[in-house]
Amino acid sequence: MKIIKYIFVLVVFLTISQLLLAQKTLELKEIGLNAAIELSKKEHKAIFYMAYASWCPHCNYMKINIFTDSTVASFYNKNYICVGQDMEKGDGIELKKTLEISSYPTFIFYDSTGTQIYRYAGELKADGFIAEGRNALYIHNQLPYLKNQFEKDVSNAKNCLEYIRALKKGGLTYSKAVKQYFVTQKENDLLSETNWSIIANGITEINSREFQYLLKHQKEYAAITSVERVERKIYAVVNTNLTNLVSFRDSINYPIVRNEIAAISLSRIDSILFAYDMLYYESLNNWPLFQQATMLNVEKYNWNNYFQLNKIAKIYLKNINDKNALNKAIFWVKHSIELYKQYDTYLLAAKLYIKLEDKKDAAEMALKARDLNIEYGFDHDDADKLLEEIQKN
Repeated sequence: MKIIKYIFVLVVFLTISQLLLAQKTLELKEIGLNAAIELSKKEHKAIFYMAYASWCPHCNYMKINIFTDSTVASFYNKNYICVGQDMEKGDGIELKKTLEISSYPTFIFYDSTGTQIYRYAGELKADGFIAEGRNALYIHNQLPYLKNQFEKDVSNAKNCLEYIRALKKGGLTYSKAVKQYFVTQKENDLLSETNWSIIANGITEINSREFQYLLKHQKEYAAITSVERVERKIYAVVNTNLTNLVSFRDSINYPIVRNEIAAISLSRIDSILFAYDMLYYESLNNWPLFQQATMLNVEKYNWNNYFQLNKIAKIYLKNINDKNALNKAIFWVKHSIELYKQYDTYLLAAKLYIKLEDKKDAAEMALKARDLNIEYGFDHDDADKLLEEIQKN
């Protein structure tokens, strides 16, 4: 009888402990979106849906550090059906496309009909995470309401700005709404504080009328906001467009857009173009143009960046055979060593000398690599092997 009583007490204790633990942790149900919608209808709660990937450090940070906060858990467990899904496994792979998930974690809030009402992306602290959960509960912050308000009068700047900010925050496409709004604006209307805000938040196309107008009226916009913000916006649009063209290896449009960007009179434009030229030529394996660009610009834009000097020299080692170019790469690597002595940099110099069939200088650099790691008590096997290779040949 005592044993039965003991077991009963233990079961009650464990049950209470599990309930208390559940209240202190936001636990994601891995039940899928459709099942969550059915549960939402039964429990009359909105859905909190976390789109994540198992490898994502930001997702894991949220689960380990934020979801275990008792205040966070209490708020979300009370107000939402909490669901999670790995977007790179099972149904998540297709859902990732459907839901326009472009970064992890993305948090989406649904009502019981399965309509997205709110979303945002990224890692947050506990207070911010609760604040976003509260925002999602108010109709005036919800996407259907904001969309409806905007579509009632697409010329209303305030409604447009609120709507595109909500879309942008959630990682959703907002260009359509921006275009709809600016169709209603004459060119002379663009130079206003509100229209600056919409340009700053919504314009991404180099050839758009609004961006071209911004380029021509930088001083006027700077008076509305600041020189720094205007330049930051221009650089952001430039980077976005060049990144897309390089990513898609767009050999037709890259030269055209590059020429348009080169005409922008800002101090950092040339260095930005050089950085993208290197990426572009490397992606195409166009080593003659890569060599041409780097020979002209490395010392102008990367001279004090030992990492970039080494990176470019490694590409020369692998892909460039011109002797003058290889000698220039050695010059860069030697300057890199002046900036920051590294074992691998000495070895890189040695290998470049080997490619030039200069055994003496190759051996000298390999020995310096070896001596450096002996001094610090590190492994120097690669230097020893290189020295053996030089001596054999």
